[in-house]
Amino acid sequence: MVSVKSIEQKTMTEEKKREAKKDIFAFYVGRPLSYILTIPFLKTKMTPNQISILSIVPLIIGTALVTVSSNQFVLLLNWLCFFLWNLLDGVDGNVARFKGITSPMGSVIDAMAGYAAMYLSFLTMGIIASDYSQTLFFTQKTYLILGSLSGVFVLFPRLIMHKAINTVGSKNSEQYKGRKNFGVIEMIALNVTSITGFAQLFMLIAILLKLSDLFTLVYFLINLLVMVISIKKIVK
Repeated sequence: MVSVKSIEQKTMTEEKKREAKKDIFAFYVGRPLSYILTIPFLKTKMTPNQISILSIVPLIIGTALVTVSSNQFVLLLNWLCFFLWNLLDGVDGNVARFKGITSPMGSVIDAMAGYAAMYLSFLTMGIIASDYSQTLFFTQKTYLILGSLSGVFVLFPRLIMHKAINTVGSKNSEQYKGRKNFGVIEMIALNVTSITGFAQLFMLIAILLKLSDLFTLVYFLINLLVMVISIKKIVK
C-alpha cells in the first residue's frame, strides 16, 4: 500500500534532503503536503510531464481571478491557486521518482511551470496592490510596474546563468547552480525569495493584512538586490 512514508523514502535521497532542507518553508510545509497529494496521482495514468503541465492551470486561474475582482475571498482563492501549484510542483517529481520514470524534457517542462509561477506571483501581487492599496501612496500604475519588474528580476539571473553554463561549459557549471556551497547570506536570500518558500507565506500574510502594496515594494527592492548580486557573481 502506498503511504506518505513510502513516498518520502523512495523519492528523497539523503543528498537531496540535505539540499532541500535549506528552503525551510518548502521542506517542512510544502513537501509533506505534496506527499499526501501524490498518493491519488499515483493511482492514475498521468505522467510526471502531464502533472507539470497541469500545475500551470491554477496559475492561470489565480492570475485571472485578481484581474476581475479585488474581493478578499477572491484574493484568498488566488493564493490557494498558487499554493496548489507549489504542491503540484513537488508531485510531478515524486511520481517520477516513485515510478522510476525519466524524461529528457521533464526538467524543462517543470522549469517552464516554475518560471511562470515566479513571474505571475509578483505580478498578481502588483495587481492586487494597484486595486487594494492601504498603506503607501504610489499610483495604481506604479504597483503594476513594480510587480511586473519584480518578476523579471527573479527570472533574469536565471537566463544569464543558463547562457553562462552553455557558453562556459560543464566544467565550470557547478559554480552557477545548486545549493551545496550556500553560505548564511545565500540561505537567507533563498528562503526570503523562493516562491515555494517564505515568499508564498508572506503573500498570504500581505493579503490577509491588506499589505499587498508594502509586499510589492519590499520584494521589488529585495529581488532587485538579489538580481544584481547574482549577475555580478555569474559574470565575474
